[in-house]
Amino acid sequence: MVPLCVVLLLLALAGCQQPKEVPVILSVNGSRSVVARDTVDYTCIVSDPNREPLSYSWSQSGGSLGWNWGNTVRWFAPESSGGGAVRVTVTNEDGLSASDSFTVTVRAETTGVLFWDAAVKSDDYQEWSDSVRAGYRIYGSCGSDSGRVHLKVMDDSSFTRWANGQSATPLLDSIMSDKGANFSARIGTPGLYHIIIDNKHGARDYNYWLNVWKAGP
Repeated sequence: MVPLCVVLLLLALAGCQQPKEVPVILSVNGSRSVVARDTVDYTCIVSDPNREPLSYSWSQSGGSLGWNWGNTVRWFAPESSGGGAVRVTVTNEDGLSASDSFTVTVRAETTGVLFWDAAVKSDDYQEWSDSVRAGYRIYGSCGSDSGRVHLKVMDDSSFTRWANGQSATPLLDSIMSDKGANFSARIGTPGLYHIIIDNKHGARDYNYWLNVWKAGP
């Protein structure tokens, strides 16, 4: 027969609950470098020794959060380059929690607009247009194989006046020769902008090449 004291001790041990453990964040998966105005999903990977339901709380500095699916969240990057931070807190049913945070590098948005190699006739021009946000920069390189042409950048109202033979002040006006040159124009007001190869005063037809990008702040 088992002594009574042993029975009581076994019953006491059986009734004792093991201490709960804090959930452990193993990683938060998702890109740490994104382009301005882009989105990225982050997923929190957790080890929970207690095997209990977990709740997830996300917060951010810079950008914004949306589409929260518990252990996964979508982060919307800000409109300009710089950085941001995301933080997640995981809590179990016993109120025990663990947190992790990380920074995200936000790169300027850069888009190729135009890559062109052609000819422009004497007393004529070539024109392309694109919508550009305030704070963005239009930049690139241009040259002429056979003569000197003017590269102009104009807003929509200035281009309309210029095309009709009226006086207009371009945002940029550079002479491009056979050596080629780089150009850059900062956009202060959002709207439609025109890139022009101007050969209105050229003595003859000229060949040229043109590469254009736009980049965010």
